Amino acid sequence: MTQAFWDRVTGARVDRLPAHPLLGRYQLTEPGRVNGHDAAAHTPVVPTGSGRWSAGVAGRLGEGTFARDALPDPALAARTAAVVAALATASQQAVPGPPAGPPPSQETEYERWIAVPPLATDLIAQLRAVPDDDPVELLEQAMDAELSRLEAVCQRPEARLRPEASVVPLTHARRMAQDAVTYLAAHTEDWQRRSIGGVFPRRLRAIHNEPDPNLYENQVAVQLVDHLIAFVEWRRQRLEAASSVLIDLDELAGQLQSRPWRSSHRLATLIGEFADRVDLNEDVQRLLGRTREHRRRLDRLRTSRLYRDRQVTRRAQFSADLRQTNMFVHHQDYRRVAALWRAWARARRTAGLDSSVAPGVFCTGYDEFVALLVARALDTLGYVATTPHAPIAGGPDLHYEGPGDDILVLRIGNDGVVELSRDGHALLVVVPLPHPLTTDGTDGALRAFVDDLDRARPHTGPPRVVVYPSSRAELRGLPPRLRARADSVGNDLPGGPGIGLLPATPTEIDGVERMTRALQWARVASDAAGYPPRIRCPADLLGELTATGAGWLRAADERHVAVDRPPTPAELSTVANRVAAWRGRRVPPGRRKEHQASADALTAELRTATALLHRLAHCPVCGLVLGDPRGLHARAGTFTATCRACRSEWGTRSCGHCGTDYPVIETTSQRSAQGHPVATSGLGNELLAVPCWQATTTGTYICPNCGRCGGWGGRPGRDCHRCADPDERN
Repeated sequence: MTQAFWDRVTGARVDRLPAHPLLGRYQLTEPGRVNGHDAAAHTPVVPTGSGRWSAGVAGRLGEGTFARDALPDPALAARTAAVVAALATASQQAVPGPPAGPPPSQETEYERWIAVPPLATDLIAQLRAVPDDDPVELLEQAMDAELSRLEAVCQRPEARLRPEASVVPLTHARRMAQDAVTYLAAHTEDWQRRSIGGVFPRRLRAIHNEPDPNLYENQVAVQLVDHLIAFVEWRRQRLEAASSVLIDLDELAGQLQSRPWRSSHRLATLIGEFADRVDLNEDVQRLLGRTREHRRRLDRLRTSRLYRDRQVTRRAQFSADLRQTNMFVHHQDYRRVAALWRAWARARRTAGLDSSVAPGVFCTGYDEFVALLVARALDTLGYVATTPHAPIAGGPDLHYEGPGDDILVLRIGNDGVVELSRDGHALLVVVPLPHPLTTDGTDGALRAFVDDLDRARPHTGPPRVVVYPSSRAELRGLPPRLRARADSVGNDLPGGPGIGLLPATPTEIDGVERMTRALQWARVASDAAGYPPRIRCPADLLGELTATGAGWLRAADERHVAVDRPPTPAELSTVANRVAAWRGRRVPPGRRKEHQASADALTAELRTATALLHRLAHCPVCGLVLGDPRGLHARAGTFTATCRACRSEWGTRSCGHCGTDYPVIETTSQRSAQGHPVATSGLGNELLAVPCWQATTTGTYICPNCGRCGGWGGRPGRDCHRCADPDERN
């Protein structure tokens, strides 16, 4: 199959899939068929229930098998679907106006969309103020009261006597079968002897009564056991997901004092959205205990006499109300079993117990969840959407305005990949990958994927970040080096920049912080790479221009000037007037057009350079602009600045190994996080280049270009264990 698949991770076409593809990584490049069904372009290749896949494009067919852990975890898929449903509801919600008077300021579709928390809060909301007629609660109450009746039916079922004919010894026969004589005449081996008066049989075909448990009522009871086990499992998953969210909120609330104060403020704001729900954990644990007890009792019924009897039909179809039989009306145990069935049927009808999510639906839902994380991260960084519509795959671009009059454009492609750009140049590509890389009990899948990423690391193009579902608990179980690789924006890798990896799930609250860290690096590193901006300048204007702009303009070479800091309005006006005067000089007619074009190009480049410096003059932590542009201090091709509000220091540094300049932020909280390879996960917008792992080293960072850090110098006591052996696997 030639170039039939699209690899979202690398952004390239491939002609065949690997032996065990990852869920959500590959899509069709054109309309075709997936798993026997018609599929449009960019449809993900997903597994069937057996783990196999097939895809056909342009008359050619490919097939294979997914890895055993490729099917989405039911709890994760359900929580992702809940967030997506909330996003759809927010986007479609109509905001009615008042009947009279001036129209109020109404929320836009985007404002309602981004207000949805990227967290599985539907479970928590359902636990608050449960109504008395809630079908799930009524079913659990019925199980508390009537499960013993179901146990009695399964252990001592009623049965009808069914007459059966069989060949038995003559001494055991009580009643001859209708065809006994015919059978005896045809089977002489069952004769004992013959006489002149007839045959004396040794064995005889006789009628005997066998108990038959395959009653309508017993069929209902057996199916009810299976249905209740499925309900209890559904309930357990939802309660455990709610408990995970509540525990996460409680842990983060307890860590607020130890986190950087600005990220603490952001998390406290998000936690405040659920302040009226964090006291529900005791109730959730109580309900979990009751659910586990129900599961224990139901599992015992699988070994009961009735459940193990293969004579009982298990494929019969029953209505929700059941047929009113004698036993369902008058028998004390069966009557309560029928009531328990009706309670289950009511819960299934109103609560949607069959909440399984197809792999393709989960892939699309996780894409929307990641898009919400990106939008929330932009909001954290101070960017405001100037378009009213919510983002959708393949939809119109969204424009954002942020600190320093920065204009960013967010685009979601037809493949679900999110791209952030500025002035037509991509800053960051975010790739959702819904495959659970760390949930198979080992780190084999993650190691294989990391090796694949490192082999395919791009040498050009914007940074790429892959977002995948994983929890903090799963990350803590990984070796330190692999743990750091599994939570990286790609700027701290041995050997240079590569594709980043960020874990995020709708059951943990800090996915926005991780995404904020990636966006912060992308937007600031792009500007820092162009510092100091250089402007092409005619040779006969170079001296005048540097003299006029002394203090912020300097000659870089014979044809260029370098802009070291943002100019004040007066300084910029003076230089603009000088350029305008130079443009108006009298020149030979043959050079006039070229002369004016040079002046116009210089003016445009000066405008671009001052815009870049204006963005760099805004504190990347709090967004406040420097009070005096001269607060941005140039030094040998790098710069430093200090925020007067939050006291953060930012600027660029030169790598002593490869000479590359890269941006850094220094805060008190960021220094206290040094020495641990995963201490960057909660810093959000307070981190650019990643600090050195060496605990005794302060103010040293990992170079994003070569992967070395300031703690690596070859001197005794100064070697960084991360840089000393970059190929170490633990």
